[in-house]
Amino acid sequence: MTKKRKSKAWIWVLVLVVLAALIGGYLYYQKRPVPWPTPQKEPPKEAKSPSPAPPQQGPEAPSIGKTPPARPDAQLTRPEPKGLVPETGLDYCQQLEADVAEFFKYLDTRDYVRHLELGTPTLNHFKKLLAKLSTHPPVPAGEGIDPRLLTKNIYHFYRALGRKDLRLIREILKNESDTMEINLEIFFRWAMATQCPDNLGLRPSFDVLYKYAGFLLNTIGGRAYLARRAPTLRLLLSYYCLLIIHEADKRGKNSYGIDPYPFLDPLREEISHYPDLEFQADYLKSLEKVEAYYLQKR
Repeated sequence: MTKKRKSKAWIWVLVLVVLAALIGGYLYYQKRPVPWPTPQKEPPKEAKSPSPAPPQQGPEAPSIGKTPPARPDAQLTRPEPKGLVPETGLDYCQQLEADVAEFFKYLDTRDYVRHLELGTPTLNHFKKLLAKLSTHPPVPAGEGIDPRLLTKNIYHFYRALGRKDLRLIREILKNESDTMEINLEIFFRWAMATQCPDNLGLRPSFDVLYKYAGFLLNTIGGRAYLARRAPTLRLLLSYYCLLIIHEADKRGKNSYGIDPYPFLDPLREEISHYPDLEFQADYLKSLEKVEAYYLQKR
């Protein structure tokens, strides 16, 4: 009896082991990832002799006297600007004014500007915008003496401009980034050409330009605005602000005594690391001249 029971027990153990193996194998293959099918290679085709490619012209060196190619959606083309060096004469003034007017006409054709529904041409809107900024300019120095200035400078643009004004500026900076260097160069020469008549009724006074240049370059609030901008825009705005303060020094109108010299080396170092700037060599050469001016006075 005992032997029969033992033999039957071993039979059941064997049956359980076989069943466990079958069930385990089934579950393993059910959960096993299915391999990707191997792609079949197509039979090789007869090689065709390549057709001769049209001759390609090498990349043209960037030139200040040339405007970057317009994008396909641009409906207006602006006149080619002149060099960075300010010029004199009636033709120069007329060209500057035409460049600025054409830029605002160009903006009127852009969908992102139309979407804002300004209710007036962008030139007229910017006249009102600049009037707001000129009425209450920031204080470009003295934050350490009067802490209230720091708070005012931090919130300056949000208090001086409306929501639609700020959005318009942001949209222009975002959508016109590919021609930003040309645009800033045109507006800088136009703003500094005080010898030219302001037939557009748009140019701010040099005192207002000086205060905003000092604000952006010399105050915590202004530098905080620049720090939130794209690196290229920040460098270009810092560069033009420094030139404005330098010009105020030469004209004897640096009323807040802002010293641009400490900003020269850091700005020149940063610009030298941005070879994508089309006029990089001109910026560096201009900063060297400014540095030489102040070294002679020290």
